[in-house]
Amino acid sequence: MWPGHGRLPPRKGCTPLLKILFCCEGFLVDGVASFNLYLSSALAEAGHEVAIAGRWAGFNSFKERHERKGVTVFQDIAVTPVSPRLVQKATGFKPDVIITDSRRAFPLALEVKMKTGGKLVTVFHDPARDDRRKNRGLEVIRAQSDAWITSEEPIFEQLNRLAPPFPVSLIRRPISAMVEPSPLPPRDPFRVFCLGRLSGYKSPGFRALLDRASFLKKRIPSLEVAFAGGGDRLPLYRIEAMKQNALAGSRFIRVLGTVTDPNPLFRWSTVVCAGATSAAEGVLSNRPTLAFSAFWLGLVTEANSRDAIACHFGERYGSFRLKDRPESVLEALETLYGNWVDSGVEETVKQAREALEREFSSSLTASQFETLFRSLSGS
Repeated sequence: MWPGHGRLPPRKGCTPLLKILFCCEGFLVDGVASFNLYLSSALAEAGHEVAIAGRWAGFNSFKERHERKGVTVFQDIAVTPVSPRLVQKATGFKPDVIITDSRRAFPLALEVKMKTGGKLVTVFHDPARDDRRKNRGLEVIRAQSDAWITSEEPIFEQLNRLAPPFPVSLIRRPISAMVEPSPLPPRDPFRVFCLGRLSGYKSPGFRALLDRASFLKKRIPSLEVAFAGGGDRLPLYRIEAMKQNALAGSRFIRVLGTVTDPNPLFRWSTVVCAGATSAAEGVLSNRPTLAFSAFWLGLVTEANSRDAIACHFGERYGSFRLKDRPESVLEALETLYGNWVDSGVEETVKQAREALEREFSSSLTASQFETLFRSLSGS
């Protein structure tokens, strides 16, 4: 049986509802935060009582989207993730299950587990590595976790090699219900939506596109480009965008910064450029998607969808390092534009979307987590 933590009465004909708490470092918009948003929403939709606890991260965060999905938000203004007030709020929820990432939020989750006895499920978004900071070392994570999960095969294989005395599961990110697909628009205006962190390592392709945007505008007169994402290079992107707009004599580039809900921009776009989870979102939004981050994958199709998932859409590896061939982005966009009519792009996008819908199903992921939770309880 699950610990008696004020569990809600079961739905008729359904398994008992659980109280599930997500611990996060803060509500910053990044890959970990988006995973928490997607999974908490899927579990709330499945009928569980779900909450998330983390530091206040300013006004531009996922807080409102969590609340719209029926997830209770506990937040506190604090210097560190483990503040007494935040721990008090989180423990007052009396969770049956605590879900945390393996790095930043683990100390908070550990505090909650020690005070409530809830089962602790640790999510590895990156390969396992040791950390000498208090309550972040791999031995502590191994000793205090009740289960490990990841959504990537290479990490799953690494975790299994560590041979922990509890379940290790491969469960995909629950994306499908969070993306709103829309009909593919005409080729013109050719609107390119670049979604992802604006940093040196992850963004050589974005920077190459920005630096030569006025040149590409001459080749594609209807070109419009929007960059959405935070990062230390954001001010530099805005300065360069002004230069490129001046060279072209029109404001065809926008640098938007952090966006908490990309769905309106997916609807606006003709093409998406992104890596990691954002690339999967692009495909699921029914747009041709060029997948790249530090590495190049290219246009996501049904044929390469397994490779795209395996390399996390250019995040882990790819055909080559994009910093060595940054011009690939411009070449791919120009090719896509030129072959739009004859290449059967609509069918290509449809097939790619259907392939990823099977892998990133929100309802399927929620069901897999419920199965894991039941196995931890022995029921």
